[in-house]
Amino acid sequence: MKKILIIISIVLVAGIAFHFLSGTQQSEPTRYMDIESYVKSDISSLSPTKESLGGTFYVTSIMIRGNQGTVSYEDGHNAYTADFSFEIDKNGKPAVTGFKIR
Repeated sequence: MKKILIIISIVLVAGIAFHFLSGTQQSEPTRYMDIESYVKSDISSLSPTKESLGGTFYVTSIMIRGNQGTVSYEDGHNAYTADFSFEIDKNGKPAVTGFKIR
């Protein structure tokens, strides 16, 4: 009985080791932020106009409709409203494909 338990233990340990060492485990897919979070965090690089007098852009409102949206943002000195379009790739990664200040 003791020999059977030892053999079963060895087989289980070998199977688990083979599974992890062979690379057959499935990795989790990369998770990307949603388009609203993306625009909010990257508004400074998306805007063709740069911040003035040391200010930093922040989003005051955002509205999404289909693959388009409108964002209002300011830097404490100047306020802007822009229309943008975007795509979400097959992996869920957002990308702004157009950005135009009104």
